Amino acid sequence: MLNFEINIGKLKSLYKNQVKNDENFIINYARGVNFFGRVVLSNYTSNKHLKEICSVAECYLLMESPKFESIKSVLQRGVRKVIIPEKDIKFINQKISKNIIIARITLQKNLILDKDLINLKKQLKASFDRTNPYCSELLIDYDKDLDIGEGTLLTILDLLADIGDLPLIFLNIDNKFTDILEKRGVDSLISSQDMYEEKELIGIFTSLIDFQKQEGLVPTIVQDDHNQILMLAFSSQDSLIQSFAQKRGIYYSRSRKSIWVKGETSGNYQTLNQVRYDCDQDTLLFIVRQEGVACHLQRYSCFGNKEFKLSDLYEIIQDRILNPVASSYTSKISKKERLIIEKIKEESDEVINYTNDENLVWEIADLMYFIMVLMAKKNIKLEDILNELWSRRNYDSK
Repeated sequence: MLNFEINIGKLKSLYKNQVKNDENFIINYARGVNFFGRVVLSNYTSNKHLKEICSVAECYLLMESPKFESIKSVLQRGVRKVIIPEKDIKFINQKISKNIIIARITLQKNLILDKDLINLKKQLKASFDRTNPYCSELLIDYDKDLDIGEGTLLTILDLLADIGDLPLIFLNIDNKFTDILEKRGVDSLISSQDMYEEKELIGIFTSLIDFQKQEGLVPTIVQDDHNQILMLAFSSQDSLIQSFAQKRGIYYSRSRKSIWVKGETSGNYQTLNQVRYDCDQDTLLFIVRQEGVACHLQRYSCFGNKEFKLSDLYEIIQDRILNPVASSYTSKISKKERLIIEKIKEESDEVINYTNDENLVWEIADLMYFIMVLMAKKNIKLEDILNELWSRRNYDSK
């Protein structure tokens, strides 16, 4: 998977006017980058806007001097994993689950320049032994002024393969080794001095996809933004590029032998929010916002009807609050927070005093509804609750 470093300090320095004039500049930039791959934040000195960035992008965070409380705080804001220098791993893991820790191993410059493979392997083995019990992945980085050649990279990857089998992320300056790394099953952490232009991101992504396996086409799984599978289609290189450019579900029709825009005749368009490729780089995953239905038989999904999820209920409640309907109970009760709280107290009591299992299900459903009304009124999203639970799961886990 592609990882793109976003150096917050550098962005603020290079693009002062944009940041000053638009408080959402960095948030929108992260959203655009996340379209193509994961965001890795670095040089981040404040938690301001971190929650907003994590709400629009899958974020990892590079931490230079991590402390337990700071890790707990960023997890609560939606950071999925933290990248920690190997010297701090053992101490941090006393309170933090290894599942969200990536150990950062920095290669010694003199060993690489001198091509001292014996001592380089010793360094890597010692680092691996120190960090392996305490992390779930490794980030291999090096001095950004160091010009590593392809031969040196392959040698390092071979050494790493002999030492252990943890998933690897490798620092990749200016997209120099992306194709090599991805084909070796190693994720790239692409680092650039400037902002990533969309044209550049499109080029990086499309160059990695194996269109040759199936005569120029790749299977494309289409999933909605609530994680329900909608359909299976095929993409050509041209249709993929058009999808990126228009941010729509655009595919290649094998029967018509031409590119087709989903919804062009039916009106059931798909807004494309994110694209990922699989481990073999020969299958795509489109994450879309579906308008209407996806199936030509007028079902929501080619695999069945629309599934009901708490996120659907939350969206309905939120809409009733923002756009009141005279006949809507939700619109009426949400006008006063006091009324909502009274109902939560009432339903909590009924949950505690349930009469049987069926009654308990009924009362819990009522309680959850009123809690979600309060959440929507206070603009607390389901993701905020999930992030809190995620963070609790991954600290104080022992």
